[in-house]
Amino acid sequence: MNKKKIIIAIFIIIFGLAFRVFLNEQVGIPNFEALTALSLVSGSFLGGVFAPIIPLLMAFSSDIYFGNTSVYLFTWSAFALAGILGTLARRNSKHRFLKITGLGVFSVLFFYFWTNFGWWLTSGMYQMNFSGLISCYIAALPFLRNQLISVLIFTPSFFAAFSLIFDKVFIKEKNMNPVRSLRPR
Repeated sequence: MNKKKIIIAIFIIIFGLAFRVFLNEQVGIPNFEALTALSLVSGSFLGGVFAPIIPLLMAFSSDIYFGNTSVYLFTWSAFALAGILGTLARRNSKHRFLKITGLGVFSVLFFYFWTNFGWWLTSGMYQMNFSGLISCYIAALPFLRNQLISVLIFTPSFFAAFSLIFDKVFIKEKNMNPVRSLRPR
């Protein structure tokens, strides 16, 4: 594994933890979060094993601070999936900006359906029938709105920031490699 990628992954995890705590403690808007966008963008830029690991470590470490509920396996798996989906918008793919933003919306919708299904299943707050499930989804609509707004703000912002960082760190490195330029073509 590339040492620079590992350092960037550690930075993303720390940044994600700090951002999640800050948004929850200072902004206080339920489900206005950056983890989905960070998961997507880090999956897109780092790929491979980093795609699911970074979101899992961000969610796990921030849940140490906030505490867990019975739905944590649903939330963690939804963030991991967002990281994996980010690999569909790899660095040199066509229309990457639109793909990753669309994947952000898809990730939020998946998160909404998956985690609220988990809440309905584990919380004991709703009747264990179709009507109870629908009631759970209806009660969670304000959280969906906030998460959609956040992903539409943070995904393009993080995408632009990552593009600048990766251009400086990785492309500059390729251009400065004298061995590569001496190879016969």
